[in-house]
This record gives sequence, structure tokens and C-alpha cells, in this order.
Amino acid sequence: MTTGLHEKAKGLIAAAPVEGIAVADRAWLDAHLEGCEQCAALANSTEHAIRDLRSVAVHVNPELIDRTRRVVHLRVRELHVQQAQLLPLWMSCAISWVLGGLTLPLVWRGIEWMGRFVHLPAPIWILVLFLWWALPALAMAAWAGARGPRTTSGR
Repeated sequence: MTTGLHEKAKGLIAAAPVEGIAVADRAWLDAHLEGCEQCAALANSTEHAIRDLRSVAVHVNPELIDRTRRVVHLRVRELHVQQAQLLPLWMSCAISWVLGGLTLPLVWRGIEWMGRFVHLPAPIWILVLFLWWALPALAMAAWAGARGPRTTSGR
């Protein structure tokens, strides 16, 4: 068999117990394991290793569990606040694009007239039109990028 098939089988063997695999992939893997002793041995040893790891009891300090839960809940709240702060930005962007689309024919005619009035070549006044339309979005993207990620925990 080709090395590619063995690599695919190894990947599926590793993924199956962790994240699961599709039914078609499972069927292909089962058929491959019937005919390939090397991959079948790998699948068997992987299954034994996972079974052995699951049988190990791990004792964790309850205080550590509570602290971890608190930190996770705090981070979830921070992410919700960040999302809520971005809502007005998204709404203003949507309104800007809708209004930009509605006024595009008027702006097109105005910039075209101005370009002809000052004898600009068509590619230049088309570039001016593009910049007129894209500048608000580019400015907001630059502003959001300059703000960077904000957290309230001081990390």
C-alpha cells in the first residue's frame, strides 16, 4: 500500500477517539485495518493507551477547580463586554455601506463631472470614487486595529 494511505489511517486513528471522525472515514478506516497489520497494531495500541489513561485517577485540589471556574467565568464576561462594545461599530458600518450604495450613482456622476471638468483621465477619477467609498471603512478598520484587544483583568 502507498505511504499516503498509511498516513491517512494514522491521522484517522489519532482523531477518532479525540474529536471523532465521519461515518465514511470510519468505514474506510475499518476496511483498511482489516488488510493492514501495521495500522491495525497502531490502532490497537492507541486504544489500549487511551483506556489506560482513562483508568488513572487524578486528584485535584477543589480550591484549584473553583479558582479555574471563576477565571473562566470572568473571561466569558470580558468577551461578552467586548462583543457588546463592537455592536455599535458593526451597525455604523452597515449603515455606512447601505447609504454608500444608495448614494453611489450620485457620487459617481459628481466625481465623473469633476474629473472631466479638471481633465483627469478616467482611471484617476475612478480611483477617487473608490477611495471616497472605501475610506470610511478603512478608517474604522485602522481605528479598531490601533485600539487593539482590551481586557479588564490587566493581562
